[in-house]
Amino acid sequence: MTTTRGAATILDVAALAGVSRQTVTRAINDMADVSPTTRARVLAAAADLNYRPNRAAQSMVQGRSTTIGLVLDDLSNPYFAELASAFTRVAADREWSVMLCDLGADPERARKQLASIVSRVDALAMTGCRSGTMALLPDSLAKQNGFGLPVIMLDGPADPRLSARVLIDATAGVTAALDHLVRGGRRRIAFIDSDLGTDHRRGIYLDYLQQRDLGWNENPVVSADESLEGGIQAAELLVGRMPDADAILVYNDIMAIGVLKTLVRLGVAVPEDVAVIGMDGLEIGRHVTPELTSVSIDKVAVAEATVELLERVLSGSGAMPPDDAVIHPELLVRGSS
Repeated sequence: MTTTRGAATILDVAALAGVSRQTVTRAINDMADVSPTTRARVLAAAADLNYRPNRAAQSMVQGRSTTIGLVLDDLSNPYFAELASAFTRVAADREWSVMLCDLGADPERARKQLASIVSRVDALAMTGCRSGTMALLPDSLAKQNGFGLPVIMLDGPADPRLSARVLIDATAGVTAALDHLVRGGRRRIAFIDSDLGTDHRRGIYLDYLQQRDLGWNENPVVSADESLEGGIQAAELLVGRMPDADAILVYNDIMAIGVLKTLVRLGVAVPEDVAVIGMDGLEIGRHVTPELTSVSIDKVAVAEATVELLERVLSGSGAMPPDDAVIHPELLVRGSS
């Protein structure tokens, strides 16, 4: 469980300004019956305390809808596009608006994008597949003792300032894929990893090989960019370094499609010579030949869990912050394995 601690509250502002909580609400929302002098004193107190109003509460006062900032690592990856589609549909069921922020590969551009939306949303839901995502949050938001608005992390590292996380059970997913390969007689299983994300999936893979005495190569891992081109380059390198590999587990589906393209071009039969499994369960995996076996992440389930956590945090229901949600992947067995 994660917690949000230490941020200034409306009561702190009221105490410093010497007014009631109701007066703070009226002053900050520019409502009637507050003198200019009192309003200025309240706003000065709020600035001194770095107080950020609860936009969900402001939405109720001002009669506007809740807006969520959905921060995604890279929309050019179909996984995030599918996740965004699922999230916006689930949010729409609650009549929430969604503001998309595509971080992409340029950290400075991503930092500016985040800074531009935090004042316009009630909360953030952000993917954390890549390391360093948290560092992109603006300094005014990422205070040492807590964020100035609710933040839900999707499949990212723990941080005491987060309101909660939605976790993907990578151990179960990677294990299911490797069990399937081993049951099919594969013993020389290589892994293509991301060169941007954490090494969590790689660690699960290496532990699996060690625990089952399946070590077959001093370095059975190749890292590459999380893209089709990255998968192509990794496959070329892997075939040259490990020509005896009989299976390849790949960090994500879009990279795995690049692997399939390369193996076909090199005359390697899939799955007869080499089995290939990706991760994500993308719809596009059904449109390649052979169809891609994948550790499928239910994007609708991720979206529903995220929105439910946001709803609890924004409503302020419960004395304790919500528990992290866990999504369990499912292995979709198709033609590539």
